Amino acid sequence: MWLDNVIRRGLDRDPAALALRDTRRDVDWRTLHREMRALACRLRHETLPGSRVLVLSGNRVEVLETYLACAAAGLVAVPVNPALTDPEIAAIMESVEPSAAIAEETYAARLGDLYPGLPVTDIATLADLPDEDEECAGKTGSGLGDPVLILHTSATTGRAKGVVVDQRSLATNALSWLADVRPEPDTAFLNAGPLFHGSVVIALDHLAAGGTVCVLDRFTPQGCLAALERWEVAHAFLVPSMVRLLLRTRGLADTDLSKLRLLLHGAAPMPAELAAEASERLGVELQTIFGITEGGGPVLTLRPGTETGEPPVPGAVCVGVPMLGAGLRVTDSEGREVPTGVIGEIQVSGDGLMQTYWKNAEATGGVLREGWLNTHDLGCVDANRLVWVVDRRNDLILRGGQNVYPAEIEHVLRQSPNVADVVVVPLASDLWGQTPVAFVQPTPEGEFDSDELLQLCIDGLAPYKRPTHFLPVERIPRNPAGKALRTSLRERAHQTLVADREQ
Repeated sequence: MWLDNVIRRGLDRDPAALALRDTRRDVDWRTLHREMRALACRLRHETLPGSRVLVLSGNRVEVLETYLACAAAGLVAVPVNPALTDPEIAAIMESVEPSAAIAEETYAARLGDLYPGLPVTDIATLADLPDEDEECAGKTGSGLGDPVLILHTSATTGRAKGVVVDQRSLATNALSWLADVRPEPDTAFLNAGPLFHGSVVIALDHLAAGGTVCVLDRFTPQGCLAALERWEVAHAFLVPSMVRLLLRTRGLADTDLSKLRLLLHGAAPMPAELAAEASERLGVELQTIFGITEGGGPVLTLRPGTETGEPPVPGAVCVGVPMLGAGLRVTDSEGREVPTGVIGEIQVSGDGLMQTYWKNAEATGGVLREGWLNTHDLGCVDANRLVWVVDRRNDLILRGGQNVYPAEIEHVLRQSPNVADVVVVPLASDLWGQTPVAFVQPTPEGEFDSDELLQLCIDGLAPYKRPTHFLPVERIPRNPAGKALRTSLRERAHQTLVADREQ
C-alpha cells in the first residue's frame, strides 16, 4: 500500500516535522497519521470496500487527508470542482454513485439536493474526529493495483470522463519525480493549483520525498507571493499565466524569495521571454513539466540548463525527455512509429497510465491500446532525443492552466432556439494563455443576442469555461466532410478582436 507507506515513512523519520500546512493550520506527520486513520475508520463504517467517496471542497489540507484516508479504507476518492454547475456535478454523481461525501459546509445542502440521503462529513471537522476504534485498527486498505482516485476531465463530446488512477500509478510518478526533480527531504512545496485537478499528484510526490506541502486556498498574485515568503517555499508549481501575474505584482519588489530555488511550470507553453524574465526577477531555475491526467500526471520534463537549440517547426515547444518509468514514441495516424524529426502523435507508456475511463470502454479504447496512451498531442523527437510539442491535442483550450473543451460550450449554446450552428475556438491572451471565443450562426428567423448566450453559459458552465466573446457569422465554414474549419476561425477571431482593440 503505497500511500500508507509514505505516511509511515514520514512518521518514522520525524513525527513532529511538518507534512501539510495552509492558512488555517499546520499538520505534522503524527497529526496527519491520526486524522487520516480516524477518517478512514468513519468511512469504513459508512461504506463498503471499493465504494466511491465524493470530495467537494476548496483547497485546504483536509482535502489531501481525505484522499489518503480513502486509500487507507480501501475506497475511491472522487474530487469534484466546486465551480461546476449543479447539472455538471449531478452528471458525475449519477455516474460514480457515491456512498459518502466529504465536503465544505457550504456545499453540503447542495449535495443533499442533488443526491438525497448521501452521508456528508464536514471537511472542516476532520481534526475533531475520534481516533480509530479497535474494529478498524490494523486493517489494510487499497493495494497497488486498486483504484484510489477518479479524476474528471472533459471529453471532446463535452461529457465528463473519469480517469481511474491506482496506487501503482501514484508510486511510479513519485519515484520518477524523486529521480528527475530531486526534492530534498524537508523541502517546502507550494501547491497553488486546485487539488481536484490531476496535478495533485505533484503534491503527493513531495509528501513521498518527506517534504512539506503548503496548500494555497486559491491563487491570487499577492497571496501567492505572501505564501512563498511566509512559508519559505523552495519548490513551486505554477502555470505560465500565474507566473506572468506574479511578475506584474507591485509587491514583488518587497517580497523575500531567497528560499525559492525551483519553479516548475506546465499545463501550457512557457514563452521564452517570460521564462527569462521569471528566472532573472525571481532568482530561480525553471523546469518544464509535460503531463496528462490519463498518463498519471507528469511524464516528460526539461531540466534546467538543458540546451535545446532551435525548434523543428516555428512555435514548437521543447518538453525534454521521458521521466523515469515512462516510455515514449511518436506515431503516424496508423500507429506506426515515425522517424526522428517527423511530426506525429505523441504516445506514452508505463505503470503510471490510468486503468480506464470510468464506465466508458469506448473512450478508453480510443486512447489506450497495447499499453500505449495516445495523448493526441502533435510533436516530434529531434536528433538529440528531445521531445517537442507542436500543437495541443484536439481542440483543447487552455485558460490559465485549466482545460476548456469547445464541444462542452457548443453544447450549451445550441440549447438556444436562436442558434443554428456554433463553433468555439481559442483566442490568444497575454494574461490567461487562451480564452474561448464563440462563433454563432443564428437561425433564419432568430436574432443574435449575446446577452442570451452569456446567460446560457452562466447557467450551464463553470465561470472559467465561459466565452469572452460571441461573434455572429452568416454561416459556419466547414469542409466537405462537415468538419468546422477551426484554423480559419481562429485567424478570423484574432483579426476581428485585435482590430477592435486597436480602434
